Amino acid sequence: MEEYLPYLPVVIAILAASLGYISGQRSGKINRFLLQVDTNLKEVCGPLNFTLQHISETNDPALREGLIDDFFREFNSLNPTLYKLGNKFIIRWHFKCEKLYQTFKISRDVKDWEEFWRQLESLRIMVDEEYWKNFDSLYGEYRWFQSTLTSNIFIKICKEVLHFLFQAIHFTTLASLIFVFYSIWDYFLIKYFPSGTILLSVLVLTLSIMIYGFLMIIGASIAGLRNQRESLIKKVLEKRSPKIIDFWEDRVLRSSKKEIPEMYKQRNIEL
Repeated sequence: MEEYLPYLPVVIAILAASLGYISGQRSGKINRFLLQVDTNLKEVCGPLNFTLQHISETNDPALREGLIDDFFREFNSLNPTLYKLGNKFIIRWHFKCEKLYQTFKISRDVKDWEEFWRQLESLRIMVDEEYWKNFDSLYGEYRWFQSTLTSNIFIKICKEVLHFLFQAIHFTTLASLIFVFYSIWDYFLIKYFPSGTILLSVLVLTLSIMIYGFLMIIGASIAGLRNQRESLIKKVLEKRSPKIIDFWEDRVLRSSKKEIPEMYKQRNIEL
């Protein structure tokens, strides 16, 4: 073993250089990705998303078809900026919608229209999801930096410590959950761990969940600052129990009494 000790500094130097190279490459790729996302939001995905939403919300058939004409006139298969969307699947779906619309414009058949509209709605959903994913990638921590940079040093340190505790206890909870399943599997198949391991793992998991819940109570706003996406719980409540969300928004978010100005009553002038 001692004959390998002189080579240890060389091995450490190689490992350090390799890790530094990998870290530098990753940092460069992330910076390039964020630049691409910024261009994506401004030039392609943003305009695509808002235009498709406007088309979907338009009820007048003639106006809607005019908007679709303008949409494919601006974002057609000859437009070189579409590649900046970055998602090959959505780009190909967009081209498919364009061909279906051309078919409908020639035939003016109801079946062709229905087929095209179904594909366009799928495109709208995909583009909307792509837009908000890119938005979160670029601005996901915008509110966090806005909050910490404008706070005094004491509040800033408290927020940073709470965030670190959030991350630590979140990892501990997941690890405890895995350990519970592994200890159960060991109890029935391997029997390597001593007796009482299952009880210990369940106690650790329970304690982790209690600490995580306590941190959520005292620092729920911090989790919202670090992540602007809607939580899974809120999405489920919006579908299953919308009254809870309505109560929260009406009684909590809009609880303050504000005077509403009088509405302008337009007169109907008969010519």
